[in-house]
Amino acid sequence: MKHKAFIKRIIDAVMLFLLPVLMAEILTGQQAHEWLGTGMVLLFILHHILNFGWMRNLFKGMYSPLRCAGTALNILLLFDFLALASSGIMMSGFVFEWLPFSGGMITARTLHLFASHWGLILMSLHTGMHWKFVLDMCKRKLPEIKSEDVFLWLLRGVAFGIVLFGIYAFVQQKMTDYLFMGTHFVFFDETKSVFLFYAEVAAMIGMFIVAGHYFGMILQKWRCGEMGRKIAKVLAFCIPVAVIAVVIFSLNHGGSKPGDTWGEGSPSQEENTESRNPTQEETAQSQTGSPAVRTDIEDGFILISGGTFEMGSPNEEAWRSDDETLHTVTVNDFYISPYELTQKEYQDICGENPSNFVGDDLPVENISWLDAASYCNAKSERDGLTPVYVIEGENVSWDRDADGYRLPTEAEWEYACRAGTVTPFNTETSISAEEANYYGHYPYMIEENYFSQGNLDTKPGEYRQTTVAVDSFSPNGYGLYNMHGNVSEWVWDTYGSYGADGETNPTGAESGNRKVYRGGGWNDFAKNMRSAYRGTLEADAASFNLGLRLVRGAVAGGNGIVQSAQTDKRTEGNGRILIAYFSWGGNTRGVAEEIQAQTGADLFEITCVEPYSNDYNTVLEEAQRDQNAQARPKLAEHVENMDEYDIVVIGYPNWWASIPMPIASFLEEYDFSGKLILPFCSHGGGRFGQSLTAIAKLAPNAELGEGLSVHYSGGSELPGDVEEWLKANNLIQ
Repeated sequence: MKHKAFIKRIIDAVMLFLLPVLMAEILTGQQAHEWLGTGMVLLFILHHILNFGWMRNLFKGMYSPLRCAGTALNILLLFDFLALASSGIMMSGFVFEWLPFSGGMITARTLHLFASHWGLILMSLHTGMHWKFVLDMCKRKLPEIKSEDVFLWLLRGVAFGIVLFGIYAFVQQKMTDYLFMGTHFVFFDETKSVFLFYAEVAAMIGMFIVAGHYFGMILQKWRCGEMGRKIAKVLAFCIPVAVIAVVIFSLNHGGSKPGDTWGEGSPSQEENTESRNPTQEETAQSQTGSPAVRTDIEDGFILISGGTFEMGSPNEEAWRSDDETLHTVTVNDFYISPYELTQKEYQDICGENPSNFVGDDLPVENISWLDAASYCNAKSERDGLTPVYVIEGENVSWDRDADGYRLPTEAEWEYACRAGTVTPFNTETSISAEEANYYGHYPYMIEENYFSQGNLDTKPGEYRQTTVAVDSFSPNGYGLYNMHGNVSEWVWDTYGSYGADGETNPTGAESGNRKVYRGGGWNDFAKNMRSAYRGTLEADAASFNLGLRLVRGAVAGGNGIVQSAQTDKRTEGNGRILIAYFSWGGNTRGVAEEIQAQTGADLFEITCVEPYSNDYNTVLEEAQRDQNAQARPKLAEHVENMDEYDIVVIGYPNWWASIPMPIASFLEEYDFSGKLILPFCSHGGGRFGQSLTAIAKLAPNAELGEGLSVHYSGGSELPGDVEEWLKANNLIQ
């Protein structure tokens, strides 16, 4: 019996030692991590075999509060290890690679991180509740200590120091992100020494051991009657069931949001406007010699003094696109709103609020380019100004002599956003989640520094998953708020290649069927909020992260009428449907098969001659490498009869806030002119990211229909979501 107890203590000690090692996969490497994790699970199984007597008596005897807590803790620990083992097997690229499992990779990773961090707490609490045994053993083994009080007070002092350091480590390592499913990635600070990392994890273990020890002592002194013991017995099993139910619900609904932020603030508005922005009186005469117009309008707009600047991005700017050619542009003076248009402003004039997130001071979103143009005219008429747009169905022309409200040109928008800067962001640094509302887990250059942040200028921060008030954060150098993030903003221009170098007041491409939007939104990665980044959608398309910012001309005498390029509508075809999809972890495949089941359409899987790695960490690096290089992987299979399809449903996982590059290879291989493309994607929180823009750019002559974004595999709600989406696109009745 003594040998059995000794073996159990050795197993417990080894498992406790393995905890901090397993928390640092980035240091051990995935293969070693998998083998150590497998060993941990085997030790856990052996632990329970040796404790079979405890399990056999689980439903026997009376329950005290202490036994209730211990039983609930042990049951939770059992399920925690089951979650760790199952999710680890799903993600395995070495030890269990031979098992025929696929799909749910992101869900598995989220569950694995969640279970591993809760496992640390549960194991530590479990150890703490049995710490009295350790203390008694120490007192027996150390007879030279004569005073029990001295020994205990020494231990208490050490424990107090461990708890303080553990609290610091808990906050510093942002444990709440993992404990409440705020992220499915581990971020490791390479500037931190390995010793310090392990010391922090050990301190957290010690902190929860201390908590478990004193919690157990309190419960041990708690006496209750027969009814209390019956309640304790019921609670011992009900508590774990309730917790497990909450975890399952959270997995199916995306978990919680993290609450941490990083970065430094920007200069105050007063400093910016006084040092960078001239007054209306000072700029009554524009650079062209024409007088300024209507300076008496009380709308709070800021006068931007025109000038010449370099529009686009230099070749060395990370994550630039080929359509950002650097060229010289001149713009005249113009007035611009310091804020994105609010929902209250939109509803006051239009009588409706189409926004996905509701709030008077939130930016209006979910409006199309045509909606934005209509609003400009309506506001102009209300305020006694001459509407600038003539709208005939989807044909829109711009009277540049009119003095009403309008959308900025793409050149005006970038000029105002930059506010004299030439860096990727107008903050002149890598923009942080404290300076803008975006997918803060993914700051600029995170792709190349995903598993460590030693080289990052800005660390991962908060992802709010919603829009914020239009006056949030500090303004740029011209006093303009949220030029980066919150919602993207429609501009006038038709999407296409930039014009000649040295143009004055350019108005976009002369032909094309996409409109441009700028600035990035609440669910975009930082790379897609750069001053030079160009987004594009059809004029009648709307999105939950797309709004507008108004401008007015400030120079009398325009350049006559500018006609917006017309959108070519899809020609009627035979209605035959192809579902083409690329899937790595299996989530997208599951969605594609559900669409096929409801439509009877043909199914085609996009595969590569050289497949991506099965190892999750490796494929992340491969995906960002291909995206950064805009690679076009060679496809293994091809659609021989693409001309026969009128509608192409294209599915993909959201990789780095865009499409995987095999989708780009597929789109460039065929002529989609006159076809309807219906995109769907599986994602872990970023919805479409900028994938719709990527598709629109690669298939410029196709009509882009309403997309479907599915959180991971979609869960039990997938069939209903797919059916609703298919009906919205008139694919089924």
